Amino acid sequence: MGRLIKCRCTLNVLYRRSRLKLPGFEPRGAIVAELNIGEGEFRVIAAHLGLFHLSRVDQAGAILTGFLDLPPLPSILLGDLNELRRRRRSALGGLEPTFGVAPSILSFPSRRPIFALDRILGWPAGLVTDLAVHDTPLARQSSDHLPLTAKVSLAAAMTEMQLGR
Repeated sequence: MGRLIKCRCTLNVLYRRSRLKLPGFEPRGAIVAELNIGEGEFRVIAAHLGLFHLSRVDQAGAILTGFLDLPPLPSILLGDLNELRRRRRSALGGLEPTFGVAPSILSFPSRRPIFALDRILGWPAGLVTDLAVHDTPLARQSSDHLPLTAKVSLAAAMTEMQLGR
């Protein structure tokens, strides 16, 4: 149930982190890191949500509350969100007004992916694009989940924030 944020960064890195404890039947949490790797500040929230639907609803709500309590900053929410349901029935529905619809990319199990449990979301709109699964023989051996990749555009996010969207 670990969470890890890895970053290939330039030398001038600004970094702050905190932990967000999430409610539910299982011990879960999220890491909140604020970074500046030379192109502007942004936030990463890495989470691993529970297996029970009602726990995921509460955990998504806690993440959203924690996010809204922070100063506005382009933010990436990512992790094993353990959600199979789509749209109205999804525990992630409460995140949609802020982060948009969570794209579904098959990433689990890694040997033959049939479920989209992992997500990368961004705020504001346009921050996260080109979401893809990293499917290599080594990735399939390394974990039961295939990693996801995405492009991040801080310039697009800053424009959206200035326009107040």
